[in-house]
Amino acid sequence: MFEFKVFLNKQLLQRTILSKPHITVGRSPQNDIVLQDKHVSRLHFVLRRSGESFLIENKSLNGLLLNGKKIEGLVDLPKKCEITVLPFIIHATEHGEDNTLPISIEKLSTISDPDILKVSSATAPMTITTHFGTLVGESPAMQQLYQRITDVAPSQATVLIRGEHGTGKELVAKAIHQLSPRHDSPMIIVNCAALPIDLIESELFGYEKGAFTGAMVSHKGKVEEAESGTLFLDEIGELSSVAQAKILRFLQDHSYMHLGSGKEMKADVRIVAATNKNLEKAMQNGSFRADLYYRLKVVEMMIPPLREHPEDIRMLCTHFLEKFAEELNLSSPPQPSPELLQYFQAEQWQGNIRQLENCLYGALVYAHPPYLLTKDDFPEEAPTFSHDDDDPSFDKISKQLLLQTLENQGWDTTKAAEKLKVSRGTIYYRLKKYGVDLRKMTQ
Repeated sequence: MFEFKVFLNKQLLQRTILSKPHITVGRSPQNDIVLQDKHVSRLHFVLRRSGESFLIENKSLNGLLLNGKKIEGLVDLPKKCEITVLPFIIHATEHGEDNTLPISIEKLSTISDPDILKVSSATAPMTITTHFGTLVGESPAMQQLYQRITDVAPSQATVLIRGEHGTGKELVAKAIHQLSPRHDSPMIIVNCAALPIDLIESELFGYEKGAFTGAMVSHKGKVEEAESGTLFLDEIGELSSVAQAKILRFLQDHSYMHLGSGKEMKADVRIVAATNKNLEKAMQNGSFRADLYYRLKVVEMMIPPLREHPEDIRMLCTHFLEKFAEELNLSSPPQPSPELLQYFQAEQWQGNIRQLENCLYGALVYAHPPYLLTKDDFPEEAPTFSHDDDDPSFDKISKQLLLQTLENQGWDTTKAAEKLKVSRGTIYYRLKKYGVDLRKMTQ
């Protein structure tokens, strides 16, 4: 079987493991590995089993490099190599026999007969994607999500992403943009909930000099900044009725005018929106326009809550702990104990992946070598805390207030959380957001 790591601009875009005797790569959605770029051919190259090794066959006139050298026709594929399909770099590594499927620790623990692990690749070809953009997970629910992203990304369709707080809606939007033909152009993120009613028009569509008091120079709006790229409207369900009308007008023909100008302009942008709200209920009570809803819902994508794919918690923990180890300059990446993983997998995680991330970060602040995390490193209420943005106190905590409160409470996060009337998760989230290393502050 082969492991493929696809990089774009030195960033990991996708990690996929395939166990098939015939693997196709190209721009067409029918390929095993899909590379969305105008320079990539619909079928760019093919890998095929030949005896004990693999061969790579160039199917494109646009160029294919193997370990930096141009190849034509059919050549032997090294067990570890770098394949260049501009603008993508693919690291390919062959792992063991094709008829041995990689299987997660959780699945292995339930199998007693080693013969069951042997599966004929001819009858059961397998593809597992573990990393997709900045999304992480190998569960069936995540595989389905990755496939949906792959299917949707090449089109120009407006996308509505739905999911609970902390499920990764923005990460899905970024993956759609990265895999689309627009990936070389900007992706502009707009938090609709944070836009004041009187500034919606000027922030989105820009303004001319003198359009209002204080407008000393002309200013581009978010729509103009996203030209040829993607405009991501996060928390679309929080828009006021006035803002909804302005967004709807733009969605109808992608035309707009700077505030203070009578000149109509056109924008070539793709709209991706996201919400955690029940928009159907909002339509019924009149707080969300039905015409805007149907304009946005050309393609709808649902992100599963973490409680529906707990088998990904092990991989998520590893991912976050490795990232935090680098941020906190730890000597080695912390490891979760089997008991801790079992404990985490039994929880509901109302704050989803964001909550898991902050829970781990909070524990690491006080961690010591050898950094083996156990259930004792987490308070009993850890999995139930949340720092959702709908917490009325959430946006009121400035860096100065947070640090002053922590100092007054002897740098005790529990006491500081009680004083500020927020969860410990909110404290850790804010510390991370403000770039504050609690361990250095307490030295």
